[in-house]
Amino acid sequence: MVFILQQSSCFSQSHFENDSVHLDSHYMVIDNPVKSKLWGNSWHFPLGYSIGLSQEFEFGIGRSYKRNFCGGGGCIFQTNSWGVGYGISTQAGIIAQNARIYYGYNFFYYPPFSAGFRGDYVFDLTNNVHYFKPSFGFSFIVGEIFYSYGLKLNSGNRFLPAHAITLRINLMCPLKKWEEHYPNRC
Repeated sequence: MVFILQQSSCFSQSHFENDSVHLDSHYMVIDNPVKSKLWGNSWHFPLGYSIGLSQEFEFGIGRSYKRNFCGGGGCIFQTNSWGVGYGISTQAGIIAQNARIYYGYNFFYYPPFSAGFRGDYVFDLTNNVHYFKPSFGFSFIVGEIFYSYGLKLNSGNRFLPAHAITLRINLMCPLKKWEEHYPNRC
């Protein structure tokens, strides 16, 4: 039975090799290639608000490397972002200031599926406390809904919420300049 299917014109390898319209190979086309992945292709301005036992407002400035890929299975939009920021935490009416550096990776895949993560190193300027704050959740590239955990690295008063939900808006300038990858047949 397998021999008969193999010899039929619909399933034979020679059918694909002789078809001049649909060749069996392709190559990737890259439009708007980024000159330096380290420098990225846009500025990144995140604005975030964390809700937990205490509250935190943050803003930052950094760079992003934005790219997309479209193929037969759909399109995926990805960003890598990094930079520095400033935040204000409040707990029971007391305010603490903090400085941070961050790195984040977000993607949005269509048909819809989105995810992202971000890692912040936070230094509480008011109480001299260091934190590592990983967060992950749903990303829509320009907006995020993340769960975050503030891991305290030394002793001192905690003002950064340990467990929090972070809502963040990512402003990018320019928004249009994406590196685009797509397959093209030979």
